[in-house]
Amino acid sequence: MDSEDDHHRYQSSDEEDFQESVEKAVTLPKPIVLWRTATLPKTCSTLIIGTAFGASTLLHTVKAKTLLGTLILPGVDLKDNTLDVNARTNASCNIYELDADPTVVIIPCNYEIKDQNSLNFAKAIMNNIQASRIIILDTLSPSTYLSGSPDTEYNYPWLRLLQTAGSTTVTKIPALEVPNLVQNLGAALMSYCEVRGQSDTYLLLSLQEHVYGKALTTAATLRGLKEGLASLGCPLVANEVDVTAAVVSIQDKRVGSNRTRDDRLYA
Repeated sequence: MDSEDDHHRYQSSDEEDFQESVEKAVTLPKPIVLWRTATLPKTCSTLIIGTAFGASTLLHTVKAKTLLGTLILPGVDLKDNTLDVNARTNASCNIYELDADPTVVIIPCNYEIKDQNSLNFAKAIMNNIQASRIIILDTLSPSTYLSGSPDTEYNYPWLRLLQTAGSTTVTKIPALEVPNLVQNLGAALMSYCEVRGQSDTYLLLSLQEHVYGKALTTAATLRGLKEGLASLGCPLVANEVDVTAAVVSIQDKRVGSNRTRDDRLYA
């Protein structure tokens, strides 16, 4: 981020709020990280985290990947889940490395992490994986977005970006405007990295509609994330993800939202 004001553009971004979140998190069940090998912590050049549900589903479509481990959140219902890492019904939060470039690690987080569990989950990720660059894929609803103008038109792909202090400036994606805030796992990860001076950390947000309080993941939302990955210098992952397969997964209703449609606004 380029100024002091930017420091407050995600929830719990300053030291006092962060410490308060830490104190609250102490009493909550801690996520469990299980690795296939005993090598800890994992180091990588790029860590990409997809939050539930659209972003995680998109990352889940990468086929050429190797399972490194998994994160288990106490209380999460894993009934009918499968251990097949390439199956659409896999609803875990697994950690993978790309076969084409093992220095790139991806985490499709298929758990819907709420605010009260977000900090513990963020700590579990960051304490076990050391990355030079971190990219978090998330979504933003137009109903909560503050544009400053009642005439704002949402033309797809519609993307916004947040970055921690000291990160290399990205000009291809507009910054999320003040006073918009983000929540849950994306906010916790950004806060954790900001407080600890982790530069080159980015939160990529793609527009996701909501109808009657339910997430409506569009093909355009997923295409936006795919294009955003390329703009952030991750063409390998951008080429590996499959928007069409992600839409099918969401329609099949195990990984992701129960609603999806192609968006006619997307060219």
